[in-house]
Amino acid sequence: MPNSTLPSSLRKTSSSVAGSPLPFYYRFISSAIREIYFSKISLIYPSRSQAENTHPKLILCSHRNSAFDGYVALKAFPEAQALASIQLLNSRLMRLFFTGIPVVRKKDRQRLGINTNTFSSPSEAAIAHIKAGGDLLLFPEGSSEWGFQPLPYQRGAARIIRTLISEGVVFDIIPMGLFYIAPDKFSSNVEVYIGETISITSQQNNLSIREWEQNIHNEISISLNKVSVNCPTVDIFEKASKHAFIKNKEGYSYSGSFIEYQNNPYQADQDNQNIEKSSILTWRYISFLFMYILFPILLSSLIASHFADARNTISFFKILGGAIATAIWTPILVMLLFYFPIFIDISLASALFGFILIRKKGAQIC
Repeated sequence: MPNSTLPSSLRKTSSSVAGSPLPFYYRFISSAIREIYFSKISLIYPSRSQAENTHPKLILCSHRNSAFDGYVALKAFPEAQALASIQLLNSRLMRLFFTGIPVVRKKDRQRLGINTNTFSSPSEAAIAHIKAGGDLLLFPEGSSEWGFQPLPYQRGAARIIRTLISEGVVFDIIPMGLFYIAPDKFSSNVEVYIGETISITSQQNNLSIREWEQNIHNEISISLNKVSVNCPTVDIFEKASKHAFIKNKEGYSYSGSFIEYQNNPYQADQDNQNIEKSSILTWRYISFLFMYILFPILLSSLIASHFADARNTISFFKILGGAIATAIWTPILVMLLFYFPIFIDISLASALFGFILIRKKGAQIC
């Protein structure tokens, strides 16, 4: 049976880890990859109130750019654990990059032949984690897509919230949106838009548990839509992206400008400027030329990107391909350093210059 191939450590989630922060190894890995791959990740707080207390947090995040969305979200909440698709935890390679409370989605059962009952309930594990004082990162859409509005939100978050409220647990619910200027490009800028803490106003009263959960689901959906990409049409999405890009070059927040436009799409129709991409692309090509010593890594990343099935998974494959190539190429560079020290030193200095150059001149992409 397919389940027999699963490592025993994944068959049941351990209650002993409830409330514990994300292990240091994964904090280090996520930080290293995040800071290398993306040029700049800015945290945007319309209100600082959500950062002023020490309550356990349930962080509800929009899902835009495959599994590495989690790495970006950890910039704001570095110790948060997450619910993770079993697809990310089902191989030794993936477990080098990802951890979390296993979730078996319908498509995971079809692809991997995994029985949902093989694992503890992710909702129960999530509830136990927050009750024990831990922060939990959750992507209510369940899957990412580079679209003009969110995928349908799943009901799991409402179930978790309803249970915690029923048990009198004090915790915060924080909605968070992710905004990539270019989700599929190396050295793109990203903004994490952190909304105000959600206050659940619906009460059970004479409602059934299902009706109460539906009300909670509606409340968190409205709050999450306010901080996420949520355009009525593809055309407005494209116009909002252009408007936010232009405003960002003028020094304004990309995410704030995007949300402003999608909420009032006709106020900024005067932005008829053409976005000049040629100079940015030229600087990017020049920057890569200075990184010639890293050619095997860049080539592996480029080849891996062709396995992506949509724009939202391109960076996922680029990062995986580049990380594997780095693990192979780095020891080779160390050995070459003993035989050709001057050439390697100059080449590494050149690569560092190219890395800085692409962030200064080639990071603003649309």
